[in-house]
Formats: sequence, C-alpha cells, structure tokens
Amino acid sequence: MATTTTTTTTTTSPSEFVKQEFATTWQWRIDTDPELAASLGMLSRRRSRHALDPRSLRSFEQRLVWVEKALKRIETGITPEEIETCLTKEEQLSLELYKMQLGDYLKYTRAYQAYLCCVNRLEGPQTDLALYARYLPVKTYTDRCFYRDFLRAIPKQLMEVQELLSYGLEQKKTPPQVSLSGVVDQIRGMVEGNLESFSKPIQNAFLLPQEQDLKEECEKLLESSKVSFAQFADFLESEYIPNLRTEISASKGYPDGERYYEDCLKFHTTTNMTPQEIHQLGLDEIRRVRSEMESIAAADGYGGKLEEYLQYLRTSTKFEPKSATELLAHYRDIIGRIYPALLNLCHMMTLPRQPLEITETPATSASLAPAAYYLAGSADSSAPRPGIFYVNTSELPTRRIYECEALALHEALPGHHTQGAIQGELPLPDFRRYLEDRRYFEAPSRFPFYTGYIEGWGLHSETLGKELGLYNHPTDQFGQLSMEAIRCCRLVVDTGMHALGWTQEQAVRFMLDNTAMGEHDARTEVARYITWPGQACAYKVGERVMRKMRTYAETELADSFDPRDFYDVVLLSGAVPLNVLQERVESYVERVSNDPQFRTRQPTAQVAESDDIVNILTFANWCKCCVVPGSCQL
Repeated sequence: MATTTTTTTTTTSPSEFVKQEFATTWQWRIDTDPELAASLGMLSRRRSRHALDPRSLRSFEQRLVWVEKALKRIETGITPEEIETCLTKEEQLSLELYKMQLGDYLKYTRAYQAYLCCVNRLEGPQTDLALYARYLPVKTYTDRCFYRDFLRAIPKQLMEVQELLSYGLEQKKTPPQVSLSGVVDQIRGMVEGNLESFSKPIQNAFLLPQEQDLKEECEKLLESSKVSFAQFADFLESEYIPNLRTEISASKGYPDGERYYEDCLKFHTTTNMTPQEIHQLGLDEIRRVRSEMESIAAADGYGGKLEEYLQYLRTSTKFEPKSATELLAHYRDIIGRIYPALLNLCHMMTLPRQPLEITETPATSASLAPAAYYLAGSADSSAPRPGIFYVNTSELPTRRIYECEALALHEALPGHHTQGAIQGELPLPDFRRYLEDRRYFEAPSRFPFYTGYIEGWGLHSETLGKELGLYNHPTDQFGQLSMEAIRCCRLVVDTGMHALGWTQEQAVRFMLDNTAMGEHDARTEVARYITWPGQACAYKVGERVMRKMRTYAETELADSFDPRDFYDVVLLSGAVPLNVLQERVESYVERVSNDPQFRTRQPTAQVAESDDIVNILTFANWCKCCVVPGSCQL
C-alpha cells in the first residue's frame, strides 16, 4: 500500500493520515470551543480547561490561522493518486467534505466577518449562556469547580462580545435594528430574575459539607454576572441599537451585500440557485399548495372562500388549546402514535436509541420563539442527554391544534430528532457525525450546517403523516398544507426582503394571505427571516429535492421500491450537500435495478406482526419523563 508522511514525520497509510487530520481538527474545535463541546456532551474529551468560548477579535484571527494550516496539511499530505487508490468511497467523500468545510470557512470568514453580528432576538449571550448552564454537569466536585469557572468567565465574555459589536459598528457589519427588538427587555428580565437559569444547577447540586466555600463563591460570581449583564443591556440600549442600520435588506444593508446574500443562500441551500430563481420557485409552489388548500376548504363548506376559511381557522376557539398542559399532552399523544408506525418507513435497526424529551419553551425566551423547535441531544456515553422538543405555550390563544401533527413530524419523529440521533450513531468521522446547531448569525462565516438537508428532511417528514397514520381529519390535513405554505412563502418573503426590495409589512401581509398563520406568529417569522438571511429558504429547496428523489426511486424501481431502504440511503448518509444526497440515491437506484433482491438491511416485521417489536418501541423509551409508562406529568 502507498504511504504518505504526515507533518509529525510519522509514516502512515493515506487512510490513517486523513483520519488523523479529521481527528486533529475536531479536537481543536472542542478544545477551543467549550460551549460546542458541552452542547455535544464532549466536555470530558477536551484538553483545555477554559470554561467559555473566547470571543475576542484576536481569537477569530487565530482560528483563521489554524484553519489555514490545517487546509495546507491536508492538501499537501496526500496525492490525488493516493486518494483514488487508497481511500474507500466513503473516505473520499469525507475528505472532499472536509476540504470544502475548511476552504469555505476561510473564504467566507475573511469576506464577511459575520461573527460581528453576534447578538439578536434569537441568539446571543442572553440565550446561549443560559443554555450552556443547562448543559454543564454538576455531579462531581470537578464538575462543580468547572461550573464556578464558567460563572467567573461570564463578565469577560460579555466584554468581548461588546467589543465585537462596537467593531461591527465601525465596519458597518451589523444586523438590522429590528433584529434586536426585545433583546434589552429579555436581558433585564434575566437580571431581575436573579439569573435563575444560571443559579439553579449549583443550587440543586448535592454539595459536600466542605464545599460551602465553593457555593458562596458561586453566589458572589452570580452577583458579578448580574452587574455585567445589566451593563451589557445598557450598552445595547444606549450605544449599539440606536446606531444599527434600519435597512432590513442584507443586499442593501451589509457590505458587499448582494454577494453576501447570495453566499448565505448557497451556504444554507447547498445549491447555486439565485434569489430570483428561489423567489419564482416559491410562487410556483404556493400556487400548487393553495389549490390543495382550496379543495379542503370547499369540502368544509367554504368553496371559493379560502380567505374566509383561513380567518375561521385563525380565530375559532375550537382550535385553541385550553391550557399549556393540554397542548403538551396533545403533542405527547401524537408522538406516541407516530413511533410504532415508523417501522413502515424505517428498518428497526435504523431507528436511534436516543430518548426524546417534550417540554415547554423557557419563559425567558418564549415571547420571541417559534411555536415549536428541537434541540439536539448528545449520544456521547460520557454525558448522554435526550433530544428536546420545545413547545411554546406562551400566547396560548394564538396556538392552533391543527398544526400540531405537522410540527411533531417535523421537529421530532421522524424529523429532526430521528435524523439527528441516527447521525450521532453513524460510523463517520466526528466532523460529519456532529453539527454545530447554533450561531446561525455567523453564516456563511462558519463551518457548514447543511441546512438544505437538515431542514429539507424536517419538511419532508411533514409530508409522511398519512403513511404514519396521521392527518385523519381535514383540518389536520389543512394544518400540514398551511405549514408547507409557510415554507413556500419563506422562499418568496426571504428573497423579497433581502434581494427584491420588499418591506417588512409587505412580507407579513404575504404570510397572512397565504397561510393559516396568525398575525403574532407571522410577525415573529418575518423578524426571523430578516435576522438570518437565506436560512428560511433551505426548507423548501431541500424538501423539493427529497420529494423528487423519492418519486424518481419509486418510478424507476416500481415493485422493487421499499421505502425503508430508500430512507436508509437518505438517513445513513448523514447531513450532506443536496447534490451528494442526489448522487447517493441515484447509486442506490442503479444497484437495485441491477439486483432487485438487494436490500440495505434484512427485512423486519411490521408492527402489527410482532408483539415483541411493539414492546420494544414503547413511548417510554422516547420520552425521558415517561421512564415508567403512564407516569408523565407534562
């Protein structure tokens, strides 16, 4: 076998060389980014002890230097011939993705410095640090000392963030003013609440008698953090927000804005579609979905009166949850019905083992949060953590029961939770198994997230409701179409505001005219699209590719098509650019066409055929609060 010499002068095989480079870069990422490590349950794997991410300008410059050296090592350390002859196809793909990640990070970080836009209504220290506090373990004395170090580091990080924001003002690299609406009140609410989310872990921890000094030190550090957060809020209110741009368009408001927005679209959709092409796709898809919505409205007595039907669905108390408890219980019931039916679409061995927790959106962020969202768990054995499906129970009269099935499919099963948990169990390099699902404001100046795949899968999951025994009532079907219409509208509205001169009010009106969404949610959604340029376009672009791929596979394979095999191909690839997914599906179709007996796994029994499978696939295995069936108190 051919060999190559690494920078450490140790002779290794090409395969071992690339694996070592993958591992070295991943180790660097979790060493320098404890918040990422904590979100993935990897704190125990770190070789560094600093407790919060460095956010100084110098730290970002140092990252560029490190990534540049890593890219040079991989480009010079293995030849094209060795890649072709010594690496497996999967290793070749990993190498291609790795080099693309490093190269794009360098290119886009240098071009846009989007890390300067590090506070908005959805992200920033006011949300990120509270979440980090939840991730940190406090089981051992060492854990608790690290938690103390985290509290001690908060004032420094807030000062570094403030310096980034000030530099962003100088460079005119800022979010629009509307993206920070509500942030000052959010921070002051945290301070008035004594930073409860920060203090709870250490207060609830079992402390040894000799740790009283540690507890007292943590209490003093919390007081210091309160002062720092209060000062940070004052800075935002008096110096930062008043000087932000009022122009909502990324193309017009950000330096080199047209190219910046096009690169945001490329980052999220993993395609080369132009803003105009995406805008037109949205208009075409809305016409298709509206036609289906009109059919359901007509069947419900509203023929030719879709707008009236939309208003009826928005305002009728019939579709309002009576309480937060009822809304959470409804979601639990839906998840409980979906899970056993997943065996109609997935091989049993493909389904992940990671549990799912369903809980309310934290009150401190609920007013600015969407109706529901998912936070990935950790499959790392040293710090396992369930995936969390957050349900927004604020503004209860605006929540609609008929949207719940589609939301559960998208965020939980078989959507983000199923996909993300499966990916965490795949035998892939860490940089492919784990994605940094945070700091969307940094796009495209960050490592990729493959939003087109991730969110395309979530939206595709919504369309699988019928196959999973859902959408049995016309209003639930309409809810799914309304949710799909929202994603179609996103193509139109995102490109409209950021590239075609639309106003914020024009965007809100378009959402209300084409979906069953209420005004509160429509305004929340539009503010999000302004804040994260291009991100919202990835859903429909990705779903459309997946829908076309399934149609292609069904057509080509006819009776040989097995949805469980097809979704093995999609899910066992891990998150990848959409063109890579398409190539994988085409390869699968070609293989089955040549060998109709080929299966990705041995066939498994259907749910109805095996009591054993039903016993294994209990909802208790998926909802952390239901360790004992029937014990859930949500």
